[in-house]
Amino acid sequence: MMLLINGCAPAPLEPLQANTPQPTSAPQLASTSESSQPSELLLNNEPLTIAEVEGLAGFNVKEPTYLPVGVSVDFATYQTTPSPYATLYFKIVHEQYGDMGRFFLVMQEPQTEAPPDVISYGESVDGCEVLEIGDKPVVYRLHASLTGEGADTEGLDWYADGFTFRLLRVAGEPNKIYKQELIKVVSSMK
Repeated sequence: MMLLINGCAPAPLEPLQANTPQPTSAPQLASTSESSQPSELLLNNEPLTIAEVEGLAGFNVKEPTYLPVGVSVDFATYQTTPSPYATLYFKIVHEQYGDMGRFFLVMQEPQTEAPPDVISYGESVDGCEVLEIGDKPVVYRLHASLTGEGADTEGLDWYADGFTFRLLRVAGEPNKIYKQELIKVVSSMK
């Protein structure tokens, strides 16, 4: 696989921040019409189980077999626009801080080839590097807190088996970097 050198700039986060529903009681799966049009449930981006998302998406949703201590799957969503993608949401219950809510999420989007920002890097951009995890390049980005207070966020982007993946950590202990734990999560994706 060829690495493109065009600068390691933070990838856009709009799909990750938009329409991030909060978990609710067990959702009822809305039926689709005979023409396979998206259901109302898809349009509303409601919390679902992984199995429900796989049924709607028509592809296997990869999930990690390793999770850091206190982290568990919260729910999944599936969206058809701007392009079809599945998102898994993971929460954390910390031994000292208690329930911290959403810890990270993983997006999976079908792609015919790897977008350049998923496999590229620059010479020296703070907080960004390309890692080799297994046999694939993974772009790691550390996004500094805009306020200078609280936790920074971290992201890992990669391409595998016809899909682009993005893991974004959005919470955690104050001033703690979870890079090594997140690398283990990415390594365990099955």
